[in-house]
Amino acid sequence: MPDPQPVIIHEADLPDTHLRYAECGSGEPLIIVPATVSLIEDWTPMIQFVAQKYHAYFFEMPGHGGSTPLEGGFSSKRLPDVIASLADHVGFDRFALLGFSFGGVLALRSLKALESRITEVALLSPCVSNRALTRPAIDRAMVAAVVSALRHRIPRKALAAFTGNERAVRFLAWFMCDIGGFETSTDLKARLMTYSESTLDVLAAQVREILTVTEDDLAGPYSLPCFFGMSEFDPLLSYTVTEAFVRKNFANVMIETFDWPYHTPPEPLTFDDYMRDYGALLEVDLSAISGIVTGAPKE
Repeated sequence: MPDPQPVIIHEADLPDTHLRYAECGSGEPLIIVPATVSLIEDWTPMIQFVAQKYHAYFFEMPGHGGSTPLEGGFSSKRLPDVIASLADHVGFDRFALLGFSFGGVLALRSLKALESRITEVALLSPCVSNRALTRPAIDRAMVAAVVSALRHRIPRKALAAFTGNERAVRFLAWFMCDIGGFETSTDLKARLMTYSESTLDVLAAQVREILTVTEDDLAGPYSLPCFFGMSEFDPLLSYTVTEAFVRKNFANVMIETFDWPYHTPPEPLTFDDYMRDYGALLEVDLSAISGIVTGAPKE
């Protein structure tokens, strides 16, 4: 088994944000789009895994971690400009994209805006529509009410203050996981206690988009090759709805179905875990599947 390559951390002043990003590997450039509010350190093993084949980049969402907020607030519609600016900064005209979970929304937004610059895309358990959400309607309504309130600075500032209180954080973690269905392999309570007002603003904006985004918002058709991987037992997103969207909008797609009983691994995966369980996926040549849709559709 190969050793993981070093991840190099950079910072860049881009037109819309000061961006903290990671670089690893060599080969064709690939930009990994973050899922919700992820830190580089959360994704290091996956970055190193895909860097066995690609020159991989990963960035922290504007407004979170070491990246400064977008003036006027976060919106997935603004992320294609950030991704294009990052690609320009590192010197690549064309690049591949990888999006996981909410990163699926961001990757598809970027495809619509930047398709001529993108060579291929990988969508892993992607959010492609609010219709794919499996949470009960009452739970979604409760989450929608909370994130609607967080549009306003006073409730957002109050919540940021509460994240310094252990009891308040326990309640917030319960609400996110039990009501919102949020899954994470990190210590959520410890992470919440570090969240700033800007991070809460970004998180709330992303949740609002997850609750409201439609297939039409993200639809193609797209002609470039796509790798789609997802568990048919994903508890947060419907595999059937998601697969149907991918098949409808990508002419050239390779589908890999997993049997994970989760959306996000309950324990962080190591580099060795990725290489052992998913190393064969690095051998996939998406350019060779042109015109072919693989995998039988689910009933």
